[in-house]
Amino acid sequence: MSASSHVLELSEPVPLTMELLRAAVALRPARHGEVPRLEVRVRHLSPDPRQLARYREVCDFPADGYLPLTFPQVMATSLHLSVLNRPEFPYRLLGMIHVRNQIRQYRRLAENASLSVHVWVEGQREVRQGIEVDLHTRMEQDGVPVWSAVTTMLRRLRGADKRRHEERPAGATSTATEEDVLFAHSRPARWSVSEDTGRRYARASGDYNPIHLNALTAIPFGFPRAIAHGMWTVGRCVAEMGEAAEASALTLSSEFRRPLLLPSRVVFQTTALKGGGVAYRVKSEDGQPHVIGRLSPGAEAES
Repeated sequence: MSASSHVLELSEPVPLTMELLRAAVALRPARHGEVPRLEVRVRHLSPDPRQLARYREVCDFPADGYLPLTFPQVMATSLHLSVLNRPEFPYRLLGMIHVRNQIRQYRRLAENASLSVHVWVEGQREVRQGIEVDLHTRMEQDGVPVWSAVTTMLRRLRGADKRRHEERPAGATSTATEEDVLFAHSRPARWSVSEDTGRRYARASGDYNPIHLNALTAIPFGFPRAIAHGMWTVGRCVAEMGEAAEASALTLSSEFRRPLLLPSRVVFQTTALKGGGVAYRVKSEDGQPHVIGRLSPGAEAES
């Protein structure tokens, strides 16, 4: 492991459980500052076959020789925490909320692909709920970009708008009525999401955040029961979309609206979009949205 300026070079990712422990005990100054450019790189990273098998099982992806569109996000999670745990990062990681995610896949990746991974964060923006930061991930194979993502995190600040984080994130444009019109002719599928989903996904992803494990560990954080990992919900939706998610180049955009309590019964919907692509959402049986997004063909390189 070496560090040059704000660039951290790792021979392999730090175990995610260690990064979660660091996040739990980290202290931050009372006065928050600007987010500097912080980077971490791993030159050679290949999927763990056992982790991939567990991920496919919990999200219902087939074993087809390729990485699911969302799996590289799991591979990079420890590196995300390595960046956000840096002492130069001015906000405590615990309490930050994942509000949006955009994934670009430039070509399908073989399940044994050897990748280089670059993760960075720089800058912030004020929103009514607090401060948002974008965490960038870029993966290359033989020097060619093959996958990238922007993970948007929200840090609520004292005195910021007190709206619940499951409401629409800042910058979203469509209204609930427009969304209902969009999905009016879709054929809904009803899912039963079991109480152990958070624990099963934790074994697949390494993310043992206590809010996902059981009611006893979630209640101290303000939840009446454990909640599903947001990226489990997205992965499960992508798996359900079948061939549409098996194209070579894809862009997947997702917004997280409200926590999905475990166990739950939810409704999954998709609808074809003009010009290609599929819009999707997961909502509760009473109509409240948990996740909404779209899967589009093609992927333009991130600037």
